[in-house]
Amino acid sequence: MMFVLLALIGYLIGSIPSGYLSMRYFTGTDIRTVGTGSATVTAVMIHGGKRPGVAALLAEIAKAVICVLIARFLVGEYWAALVILGAAVFGSSWSIWLKGGGGQGLTIGISGLFLLNPLPILIMAVFYLLPLAATRRHVLSNRLFRVSFPLILWLWYGSWIWALAGFLLVMPSFIKGWISGDDVIEARKAGQVGHTSVGVS
Repeated sequence: MMFVLLALIGYLIGSIPSGYLSMRYFTGTDIRTVGTGSATVTAVMIHGGKRPGVAALLAEIAKAVICVLIARFLVGEYWAALVILGAAVFGSSWSIWLKGGGGQGLTIGISGLFLLNPLPILIMAVFYLLPLAATRRHVLSNRLFRVSFPLILWLWYGSWIWALAGFLLVMPSFIKGWISGDDVIEARKAGQVGHTSVGVS
């Protein structure tokens, strides 16, 4: 029952469409009508500017913080945090308030894992920054970063449960990216961002 409760709470928290709301508040634009149609932090930053982008980013981080605090209060064990964070990622990606639309949930997943232990996340960041510096290819670097999630968590914690959690945290971003495309790439094609621009989802 606690598993189900945490999953439900996580989904509802994650499904709050912070990117959509931030874009609406600051620009009056529906983020789903521009770019790839995804309500990611990156999309808000590209199409709305810094203020709505930063607001959306902070809101996603806040959702991760709330999820971790709830897990600690109700259970106090790592598995509870992984369950509620995973559900929040899925809620962010397929929000009930946006009729199945949404972002990719990576900001929630990354922020939540960072709160649990920042060191594995810093190692994962290398898998994005080094390929980006060497190739200037955002899509390749982003994919390597996401692939590193289950691998680094498995090696760091020595448990398949952590590897599974890492896989579930990044799976929605792969699915949404495959369906709708990459916000940065689409913006580059439209001449809206520079060649080396990067972002979060």
